[in-house]
Amino acid sequence: MDWQPCQSGAPAKLGFECARLLRPLRHNKLDGPQIEIAVYRLPASGTADQRLGALFFNPGGPGQPGGSSANNAFLIPQELRQAFDFVTWDPRGLGASTPSLTGCNVGPVRRPATGPVDWQQVLNQRRQELGDANRACIKTHRELVTAMGTVENVHDLDALRVALGDTKLTYWGVSYGTVIGSTYAALYSDKIRALVLDGSVDPWIDLFGLSESSVAPDDATRFFLALYPDLAPKLARVLDRLELSPITLQNGGSYTRWDVLDPLQNFVTLPDMISGPFARTLIETVDRALFGTSTEQIAAIKRLEHPLLRSPEIDRNAGAGFAAVTCQDFPQRVPVKRQQQQLKRILVQAPVHGGSLGANFLALCSGYENLPTLNPIPRAPFPEADVPGLIVGSSWDGSTPWVWSTAMARAFPAMRTVQTVGSQHGTVIGVQSSCVRSVVSKYLLSAEVPRLDVTCPYEPPKVEQEFP
Repeated sequence: MDWQPCQSGAPAKLGFECARLLRPLRHNKLDGPQIEIAVYRLPASGTADQRLGALFFNPGGPGQPGGSSANNAFLIPQELRQAFDFVTWDPRGLGASTPSLTGCNVGPVRRPATGPVDWQQVLNQRRQELGDANRACIKTHRELVTAMGTVENVHDLDALRVALGDTKLTYWGVSYGTVIGSTYAALYSDKIRALVLDGSVDPWIDLFGLSESSVAPDDATRFFLALYPDLAPKLARVLDRLELSPITLQNGGSYTRWDVLDPLQNFVTLPDMISGPFARTLIETVDRALFGTSTEQIAAIKRLEHPLLRSPEIDRNAGAGFAAVTCQDFPQRVPVKRQQQQLKRILVQAPVHGGSLGANFLALCSGYENLPTLNPIPRAPFPEADVPGLIVGSSWDGSTPWVWSTAMARAFPAMRTVQTVGSQHGTVIGVQSSCVRSVVSKYLLSAEVPRLDVTCPYEPPKVEQEFP
């Protein structure tokens, strides 16, 4: 690989090296069409004697390019930076890898601004929206989409390991990155040095089972409000008022209850040093916009135009790479009646966020009904289960519930779990837990799995990051 200083984006600003890896579109057709994978490397900061190899990192998604996560190299413990080159990549079809998906993003779930919500109608609309968007994406990128599944991504990862000269893989994956990790363990069990699976996806479930994560944001929000009880009554009265009428912004737009709930769902999954000040800014700004003095209202309404305090324009949990990968990984398609029944059950368990996320997950593969799944991911139980690894997660993870981490542990009995009390999704990066950082660092440096599972207590943040 021809490594050169990166020329653009976060990797360039952070001093990364860039290279491209030529790969067949299909791993078993070496003489067929070729693609290029964009790869990013930050060399180890230690001496040659301290260096152990490369630490391969995937930030999740599916659909999230590795290049946009380059700053994570500076959030890991210093002893890991000294020992490992930090290596990440844009999975096939994404980011700077070529070819890549274009024009396949979708907006958020459409929900009524005020009044009662007919969630079955929302689900029907979402099926139509995603069906139209996914069919258009497939029409433009059919050959690429059918080769974007995790199995092909895992073969790319192993080729990348070989290209960088590592005899065995040292890997850290977050969220969907744990699907890459468990699939690699299933296909290349003899090529693993160390695996950290951070915020695991249940390796036993099917496409329908993914919708079970729709209840997780409500759990995370409850945990967050227990940490910051002064915000609970403010959030309640804000949502009650916005159910009646939205706020009119200075630019003429409307600020609805979903502009509160959508970013809140994201904030509560971040490390406490970020989630605390960000969620507090969100709730208190809306509260002042509705119930403050006239001066406070004017300033607050102006601040609500900040994109982090609004429902996002692009839904990262639907369409584009998220659907392309997931709908190739899972060949099952969920019948409409079963979707409707599951959404009812989700709403009982998660009345705050469950409807929005449930409609997304249940309608996710609309439009993919006639596209063949050529290479679905292997599901547990795996033939080779005696694989070393560390399964890390938080008790009230707002994206991948802790029960999914215990399911990963059942699939790989030789792995050990590290649970911390909290709601963050991805517990190693930026987490304030010295316990988690210590266990993970020791494991990655030694490749020796702890003898027993580890439980880490909640540690309040020592510093908080200010809202921008």
